[in-house]
Amino acid sequence: MSIVEKAADRLRQNDRPHAPDRSARQQSAAVPSQVAGTVVTAREEATADLSRTERVSIEAGHLRRAGLLAPKSMDNQLAREYQRIKRPLLATLTSGGSYGPIVHANRLMVASAAQGEGKTFTAFNLALSLAREKDHSVLLVDGDVLKPGISRALGIDGRPGLMDALRDESVPSSSLILQTDVPGLSVLPAGERCEEMAELLSSRRMNEVVEELSAEPARIVIFDSSPLLATPESQALALSMSQVLVVVKAGSTERRALEAALSLIDHPSRPTSLVLNQSRRGHGDLYAGYYGVYGGGKDSGETQN
Repeated sequence: MSIVEKAADRLRQNDRPHAPDRSARQQSAAVPSQVAGTVVTAREEATADLSRTERVSIEAGHLRRAGLLAPKSMDNQLAREYQRIKRPLLATLTSGGSYGPIVHANRLMVASAAQGEGKTFTAFNLALSLAREKDHSVLLVDGDVLKPGISRALGIDGRPGLMDALRDESVPSSSLILQTDVPGLSVLPAGERCEEMAELLSSRRMNEVVEELSAEPARIVIFDSSPLLATPESQALALSMSQVLVVVKAGSTERRALEAALSLIDHPSRPTSLVLNQSRRGHGDLYAGYYGVYGGGKDSGETQN
């Protein structure tokens, strides 16, 4: 049974009060369906099931408890901060800044040097802010395949996703995208873990998947990655990216750790921006802010908020 067929079985089980036994599932997957006089194979039926326009709910209360949204009292403040963070990233889409024109600049990876610096929080809130843009849509990809925090918080960690598309070349990655109830925002789960995740993320197939996901110029594809110093998967993921955003936790991230992380992904023609997370203003409120562009003697004008 293929990956898509297995995933379709899981979806059908979720819709039933009692799951059928294993033999029944295997038998049903092997028998073609008749729809309007046309024979539909099990694979085609499964793909149709997975591409249904069901909506992933972005429920604020749950996501605050999961740590993906800030307390409600900070909503307006953080919305303004993310408006400032996204402007240089949007500018790179059109002009490339001092780097010149950048091919596929709509591919963005959010990373950090180590765990606990706020990269997943930043990726999610940046995606929400960019989805408000009138001329763009956003696809948020859970690329932290070891600890898929976005998938878990949204309740889609059991769904097929990025890793499934990489393992099975017959699975179109676009068929695994899930729409949310936030206009302009869709998500792609991390998918099922496997032993060769780093190799898959640096493979020819990964280039094909990223090409497919970012083919629409108006769609910004944001990948939440694993911490750079913790796993090789994030370094592999960076190979397919055109922009990288590295989150730096104020008062926590050590300079040498940050420099080591940046050295892993340094590329002369790819902007790597820094975001200062959980810094404090004079009145003590936490905030995030765009910090500048790293490396290569490029635009180093730091605009710390």
